[in-house]
Amino acid sequence: MVLHGRLLYAWLPLLVVLLQVFHGSFAKCSCSKNNGGCGKNALCSENRKTSAIKCTCKTGYTNTGSAVHVVCKDSCTIKNGGCGPHAACSHHAKTNAVRCTK
Repeated sequence: MVLHGRLLYAWLPLLVVLLQVFHGSFAKCSCSKNNGGCGKNALCSENRKTSAIKCTCKTGYTNTGSAVHVVCKDSCTIKNGGCGPHAACSHHAKTNAVRCTK
């Protein structure tokens, strides 16, 4: 029994490191692979403690799905981007924010 205890203490640091590597402490962010499953018009973020992925629509896009299943569509295609009925909806060239022009 004493021998097993000494072996356990000798291997314990290595076991801790291996568990961290395979469980995610040192693993790459899931967002780095396939944008975390988020669409091309979404930004991916990961909660470091829970490893939960969150998809958020980029500027100029609106979520037409749900909080769990994010679907980002061009904001101008949804109710004219919030622009009035006689305004044209477009996007700012640098920021992609919605612009309403008459």
